[in-house]
Amino acid sequence: MRYHLSDMLILEQVSESPKKPYRIIKGIVGKFDIEYKPSTGMIYPAIDRLLKAGYIKKTIDGYIITEEGKKYRSNNRENYEKLISNFMDNKLFFRNLRKAVRDLISTIKESDKSYIRENQETIIEEIGEISRKIKNKE
Repeated sequence: MRYHLSDMLILEQVSESPKKPYRIIKGIVGKFDIEYKPSTGMIYPAIDRLLKAGYIKKTIDGYIITEEGKKYRSNNRENYEKLISNFMDNKLFFRNLRKAVRDLISTIKESDKSYIRENQETIIEEIGEISRKIKNKE
């Protein structure tokens, strides 16, 4: 079976006790404590994939990991941890970036309008320069 991060997230959620899809999603949201919520469009296909592979089974109380699922999870643990770490770093960066951009926009709105009018080309040019630096990895 091809490796999917969503599979590992689900296996982690159902490794201790049976969970229904809603609780799986809530558990994943709680794990990250940042602006991330997996869609049902990600969860249900992953559940189907895990069922077909024999990594989880459905019980009256929800889905639970099987012995095969525990082996799969164990074999892919290192890769999973790296992906989660990268995901968290990126999410934190973008959250901070969004805040910085909102602060910049707020500062511009609250500043002296004549200064902004007189310097708008320079301001836009400097923002463009930041973009070029990132693209060129300077």
